Amino acid sequence: MALPDHLSVNSMSNTVNEMQSADIQSGNRLTTPAWILLFLAVVSVLQWYIPQPVDDDTAYHFAVGQLIGKYGILHSFPWTPFSWQFDNYADKEFLFHLLFVPLGGLGFVTASRVVGVVAGTLILSTLYLVLRSEKVVMAGVWALIPLGASAFVYRFAMVRPHLLSIALALILLWACARGRMYILACVAVIYPLAYVAFWQIPLILLVATESSRYLADERLRWKPAVTLLAGIVVGVLLHPNTTNLLGINWIHMTDILFRNAWGGKVEFNLGTEFDPFPMSGWCYYLLVVLFMAMTALVLSWRDRRQNSFPLACAIATVFFGVLTLKSGRFLEYFVPCTVLSLAVATRPMGTKLIAPVLLGVSLLYTLLLGTYPYTVLGALDAKAVYLEPATAEFFAQQIPVGSQVFTTNWDYTGNLMVTLPERRFLVAADPTLLYKKDPQLYALWHRLPESAPPDTAELIRRRFNSRFVISRNDPKFWPFFDALTTDSRVKCLLADKNWVLFGLGDPSEQ
Repeated sequence: MALPDHLSVNSMSNTVNEMQSADIQSGNRLTTPAWILLFLAVVSVLQWYIPQPVDDDTAYHFAVGQLIGKYGILHSFPWTPFSWQFDNYADKEFLFHLLFVPLGGLGFVTASRVVGVVAGTLILSTLYLVLRSEKVVMAGVWALIPLGASAFVYRFAMVRPHLLSIALALILLWACARGRMYILACVAVIYPLAYVAFWQIPLILLVATESSRYLADERLRWKPAVTLLAGIVVGVLLHPNTTNLLGINWIHMTDILFRNAWGGKVEFNLGTEFDPFPMSGWCYYLLVVLFMAMTALVLSWRDRRQNSFPLACAIATVFFGVLTLKSGRFLEYFVPCTVLSLAVATRPMGTKLIAPVLLGVSLLYTLLLGTYPYTVLGALDAKAVYLEPATAEFFAQQIPVGSQVFTTNWDYTGNLMVTLPERRFLVAADPTLLYKKDPQLYALWHRLPESAPPDTAELIRRRFNSRFVISRNDPKFWPFFDALTTDSRVKCLLADKNWVLFGLGDPSEQ
């Protein structure tokens, strides 16, 4: 029996609609992998554009990864016997170091690029997925906008643990605001295993979220705070160096950040990242970002009673913006939070033009005023930063395994650890850890290269138990080199335009 005509038409219409819906769903399923592949390609181009890792910290992290691969999880650090970490070791970037463990065969430079690509893609993909979950139009384009701020790209190109923290912070902010307790708990557990500021960054984001609820006349929630606290506690307990992790966290906050970076009492340069971000930097690199942040704050405040999440993102942006004024390194959070806050604040407008226009404006602004960071990244001189293979081979021949090496500064120890494995150095990653171990010895280490007393060589032999001195060939150290050569037992084993190596003789020789 034939169906009535109107039923046949309706049936066909329903079938067509179902097919169209299936096509759309299939397209949606392909959208996310396509964007992630694009992010992967973009980050890969950036990492391979850079001749070698941006700074020595990457070499240190690579070296620690190889040590874990050789000895297993580390509970002490005998390679820096004069550091607090020697007998109080805490791997504050444990998960980051694990990424390097299987990559040693690729070599330092290629391994760092691979880790940089993985971590950078994770940041862009996380931002994209959060925006997509918020139904933001053109979420993939929004996720690319942070790369229009060249100062952020410079930090983004550094293969360091803060890359994992950026991704974790974005997830944590969204999960906390949206009440996704399981996701929030997982991120809270991971944070102590991945980054040293494992409770400071989450606390900022929790305060931003609950403040937005209060300002939006919503009821404050206790579950996010309890979940976050419980997750962090579990993460700390799971960490292989639990007690020492708390100690290194406290040192980083009080001694490194408050006393040295912000207190102005640092004896050795901790790097320009701890300096306040200069006003010229805001003008050349972050003016568009600043405009976006201000716009997001206004829009999110206006619509706070309809949706408090944009205001939470805007408040987090303000927090990180203030911290960037104090220390430039916090722009690595400021820029992504700015993009996130503006994207969710403009979502009700429903237009597809905002994201492409902002990406275009950001790139044009960078081309006109902000190309310097890209120029620096592309022109990094490996010879000036890292040991050349011939020099490294010569050093390895002259310095026996297990030898204690005196260095005039700390910011190339990672390089030396990669090229001279199983030798011992004064300190790695930060000079403050030498100060925490022995303040008087730290003061002597700080004084010797500057004052260069006549008994310099003997002091190094006796107080630092060192037979070798490695230094950058910097004119400011020439008086120190002259003081060493006044000792008859000292031999200058190598001196080129970048590096100097002295042999001090056996400490037992008189």
